[in-house]
Amino acid sequence: MRRNLENRDLYIALLAAGKAKRMNSGKSKVLHEICGKPLLHYPLEVAKNLNPKKIFVVIGGPYMEQVKEALKGENVQFVIQEEPLGTGDAVKRVQLYIDNTDSDLMVLPGDAPLLRIETARELFEFHRSRGAIATVLTAELPDPTGYGRIVRSIGDRIMMIVEEVDAFPEEKEIKEVNSGIYLFDTEALFEWLHEIRADNKQGEYYLTDVIEILQRRVGNVYAHKITDWEEILGINTRKQLSQAEKIMEKRIKNYWMDNGVTFLNPELTYIESDVYLEKDVIIYPFVSLMGKTYVESGARIGPNVVIKNTRIKKGSIILGPKFIEGNPDGD
Repeated sequence: MRRNLENRDLYIALLAAGKAKRMNSGKSKVLHEICGKPLLHYPLEVAKNLNPKKIFVVIGGPYMEQVKEALKGENVQFVIQEEPLGTGDAVKRVQLYIDNTDSDLMVLPGDAPLLRIETARELFEFHRSRGAIATVLTAELPDPTGYGRIVRSIGDRIMMIVEEVDAFPEEKEIKEVNSGIYLFDTEALFEWLHEIRADNKQGEYYLTDVIEILQRRVGNVYAHKITDWEEILGINTRKQLSQAEKIMEKRIKNYWMDNGVTFLNPELTYIESDVYLEKDVIIYPFVSLMGKTYVESGARIGPNVVIKNTRIKKGSIILGPKFIEGNPDGD
């Protein structure tokens, strides 16, 4: 196996072929929104910031066309998974489109919007610095219910990942879990991925199973554990969607407060990800800032104000109740 660790291409696969059964919805799970953007938007932004050679989006099922429409204009290559046979099968579909096996493949779930770009870079650097064949991003969760458990070997090395439905009681006690975010040596991955089997309770091909196979066949399989467990939270239910919304909103508000904006009661303010706030803006409770709203310095907004896709001029005082929409130039 030839391994040029310094000048290897990076490919990224976003998995977006889920059925959204537990969302009880008529649209793709990855198109549900937090802070005004679809879930899929966030891992896609992470992927783009890593400057990969190519970004694949694996799609399938009844919502395939919805996802394609939502990503119209994005520089991605769609890969179709005809049947929902699991994450292992989804990644197999990507193999045909990779033209350089002396490379790495990062796998990102399309329903995990909280991963930070900095964390993805750290994972990439950890993987390359170890000369790893595979690296799994992990974290310890207060309640690991529903997640695959990490069974470690020595130090940062992994023996295997056990899905919860297949775990023994003692394995369910493990707090360190699989994020579903991986980096693989492409050549090794596709050499051994065919060995995974669908002999589990779900009847699916788990990508997690290739971790044990690679450890046994090749070695150099690692876990990179992060402390901020919120980054790896996946979205399968409306409750989890709400939880992710709160976390992302808090990040956005903290960012603006660190950059000179005052929220008099942050918990009672709603803000979306494309909003821009200049210094010395003051936001009162019960204010919603949506879309591409831009607020110039010194403006005071609220309470009881909703602003969408509007530019608010310097020093303005906007009192409620009021709804303002569609004035991006502030005229």
